[in-house]
Amino acid sequence: MTANDPNQDPNPEDEVRNSKASREARSIVRFMIEHTAYGGFGALVFGALVLFFDIGGIYSLAMASRDAPIFIFLLFFGLFVTFGGISLGIGIMTLGGFSDDDHYRDERRREQNPDD
Repeated sequence: MTANDPNQDPNPEDEVRNSKASREARSIVRFMIEHTAYGGFGALVFGALVLFFDIGGIYSLAMASRDAPIFIFLLFFGLFVTFGGISLGIGIMTLGGFSDDDHYRDERRREQNPDD
């Protein structure tokens, strides 16, 4: 029997892996990773611009220190956590955005009052 044989008994692990719950879980994880990556990209751009333009003398202070790599790492780590969290939060809060649409509310009312 080959792996694609329709007469072969389905593997219980494949049934679990392809179940609706597991597909939804993968979708949620992909959503979270994607939005966190957007925030991470924003953090990289913002951090690079702050260092390039030496805002507040941050780049000068960092380069004058013997611990410059640690300082730069901590700067970007903090920015990544902040921007990633904000991006993820915005993504989650906009998931229900369709219910705030006037057209959606009108459709619900029409279903409740068919004579309108």
